[in-house]
Amino acid sequence: MSVVYFLLMVGVLVVIHEFGHFLAAKLLDFKVLRFSVGFGRPLLKVRGRETEYQIALIPLGGYVRILGEDAADEIPPDLVGRSFNAKPLWRRIVVVFAGPAANLILPVFIYFAVFAGESQLPAAVVGDVLRDSPAVRAGIEPGDRVLAVDGESVRYWEQLEHAVQDSINHELKLRIQRGDRTFEKYIRPVEFIDRTRDGMAERKGYIGITRAPFPPLIGVIDPQSPAGKVGLRTGDRIISVDGASVSNWTTLRRALSHGMHARNIVYLRGTTAPGIPLVRLLEARTAQLVPEPRTGTDGASRPYTGVEPAELFVTRVTAGSPADLAGLRPGDLIESLDGEPMSHWIVLDQRLQSRPHHAWTIGWRRYMPEQKRVVKMQVQVTQIVRRQFDEYGNTVERLVFGAGSSVDRGAGEMVPIHGRVTYAASKAIGRTGETTAAMVHGFWSILSGHAPGDSVGGPLMMYRAASVSGRKGWETFLLMMALISVNLGLINLLPVPVLDGGHLVVFAVEATRGKALPLRTRERIHLVGLAVVAIITVLALRNDVVRYLLR
Repeated sequence: MSVVYFLLMVGVLVVIHEFGHFLAAKLLDFKVLRFSVGFGRPLLKVRGRETEYQIALIPLGGYVRILGEDAADEIPPDLVGRSFNAKPLWRRIVVVFAGPAANLILPVFIYFAVFAGESQLPAAVVGDVLRDSPAVRAGIEPGDRVLAVDGESVRYWEQLEHAVQDSINHELKLRIQRGDRTFEKYIRPVEFIDRTRDGMAERKGYIGITRAPFPPLIGVIDPQSPAGKVGLRTGDRIISVDGASVSNWTTLRRALSHGMHARNIVYLRGTTAPGIPLVRLLEARTAQLVPEPRTGTDGASRPYTGVEPAELFVTRVTAGSPADLAGLRPGDLIESLDGEPMSHWIVLDQRLQSRPHHAWTIGWRRYMPEQKRVVKMQVQVTQIVRRQFDEYGNTVERLVFGAGSSVDRGAGEMVPIHGRVTYAASKAIGRTGETTAAMVHGFWSILSGHAPGDSVGGPLMMYRAASVSGRKGWETFLLMMALISVNLGLINLLPVPVLDGGHLVVFAVEATRGKALPLRTRERIHLVGLAVVAIITVLALRNDVVRYLLR
């Protein structure tokens, strides 16, 4: 099937590109001699009224042959006016530009088809609130529905998210619905540098809310704590406290943090189905949790239950990683980072990414069965940057810590999309623009030397992309096709002779001179273009061989 995916992707992209040239030429009354998909010996030919259509042996390209485009063409007297060089310059520019333009337009239709298939979007409902955040100080609660931002109505989470991210240090007025009440809150997003482990960074506004709620999954590090004594274990999910339902971690934390009275807990525990190890059954249980008084660093007495957020428990450690060498092990409870208490793994991860080369002091707790007690540990950890291969065979650099938590974040509320066609069209145009901008930035990085030359790929890279995306399903395959289509369109617009962009440059020169370039000059430009394309081709093939055959 990999070959089928590859031929389908190449075939569609080539046909679309050449059809752009073909359609523009036909509409502007050029004499089109041949429309070819592929190069080399023809495998199939069909003769139209005035154009020959063919499929050739080598499917890595194609061409549209227009009368007079080749200086050696013999032009019948009655067709001189329809030959390429006899047409006005603007018409020739349109025909040449139409090929890359078709590749840049195709993603709009692909993205439209993908987005039109969506019927629901995440609602503008707060799933959870991070501790010590602007949202907490503004009094925003989990479950609040945001109806409007600065008077502009919002329905979807992405509308709320964009409004916050674009408003650094600008006070926003949120109209909020909480149960049967509607009221307004004022909040000022703070500046936040959002970094990812592949090195990307983006400056945006931040208020500390999440779409998905932190589930009320608990962890118990100390069997001798109140939670441990009543049989609660790491991974249990609390569903009610004293008869009040619990749907997120914030609600659970508040329910357990006030008063020393006993709490009646209802919780779910996953058990393995007999004889079916891959199936987990949820068993409802009850417990009476009695807090113990514990004095904090400020001297105040607070209720202690031993209930911790499950997501701060380490569930996996990569061998040889900084976390592994530092001594972290599955079952450890992350407590602090550089002395600052950690409330969620998402906060820990953001902090780690904010300073890639910093030596962090990580504190954690571990239960020692042989000593029957919990011990506190801390050590300095410096993350490393590791070159890895992604599933498409590309080399990527990732910041590695090496420990993680596998707690499922759950999902936020969804709402039906209003005006699906309008939504799909606007999203398709926007996504095409974003993809094109990202590709332009990538090309510039390669040409300016800021990105390695091994980023350039050839047929084997495209084969791998088609194969992997095809195995993932049609939606992934179409999205990859859109990406490569933009790539192909931009490559053809490069000001390299032989490519469409080179022809456009020649036309610009001729427009400036007021006359055509001499034939000898055009031939020399053509040879230079062939040399440049040959160098790029050799580089791409060399990278393909190293990446896929010699690795």
